[in-house]
Amino acid sequence: MKKLIVFIAAIAFALQANAQSQKIMAKDVPSSIAVAFAEMHPNAKMIEWKKIDSKYEAAYDENSKKTYSVYDASGNLIETKVKIKESEVPKLATDYVYKNHKDPLEKEYFKITNPKGTVTYGIKVKDKKFIFDSTGNYIKTVDCKE
Repeated sequence: MKKLIVFIAAIAFALQANAQSQKIMAKDVPSSIAVAFAEMHPNAKMIEWKKIDSKYEAAYDENSKKTYSVYDASGNLIETKVKIKESEVPKLATDYVYKNHKDPLEKEYFKITNPKGTVTYGIKVKDKKFIFDSTGNYIKTVDCKE
């Protein structure tokens, strides 16, 4: 009986995780978002879309950098993330990750900009994303849904 309950719980969790983040076709992106994206990124290449909860994320290549733009359902830009090198992140932020996560093997680094121009940095380690302000001060840790 316990195995059955664990199995059902695992399936429910998997379905919930799948519902939170799913790849979608460009034709399934609301037109307000598609138009806003096309106007802001006319040179974007290799565009892939995801729906994450009620938000839409475009992953694309622009200016030889992997970039992600996140929109709300009305087509308003929430943030833009650009994949960067470790050397482009404030040293205070990388020091925090190395100090608090002794063996962070796979890391990804992002420069995150909101529509007002405020910059933060994200460092993704395994299933956690650490957010830092523009000077490298720790802000918070977020569990990754993807």
